[in-house]
Amino acid sequence: MPIYLDISHPDRMVVAVIQGTVTGEDIVGAAQQFAATGAWPYRKIIDVSIGESTIDAKGLEMLAAMARTKAKDTTRGPTAFVVDPARSDVVEQFVKMTEGDRPVKTFRSIHDARKWLDENSGR
Repeated sequence: MPIYLDISHPDRMVVAVIQGTVTGEDIVGAAQQFAATGAWPYRKIIDVSIGESTIDAKGLEMLAAMARTKAKDTTRGPTAFVVDPARSDVVEQFVKMTEGDRPVKTFRSIHDARKWLDENSGR
């Protein structure tokens, strides 16, 4: 799978790194993996700065709806996307679709993303 997931229960943090090209099925699989471990309320860093996606707008809408359905009985933790600004349009679309669901923002560095998560997670 082109998505590397690190779920830290003691830190209540999920770090996902996208490598290569991912499909909607890859993303659904990763979301199901951390949902199965109870990590919906955790802080999330999703680094897509070196990865690419084949997902279109309809696929993004389906992913947003799936996340809302799976997390309906729990609070979703803040999510920070680390992006390459030259290739961030898909992520920006997803952020706009889901910004009312939980705190979410894009960053150019993982350090800025982690700082924002610490400031927005009640830690």
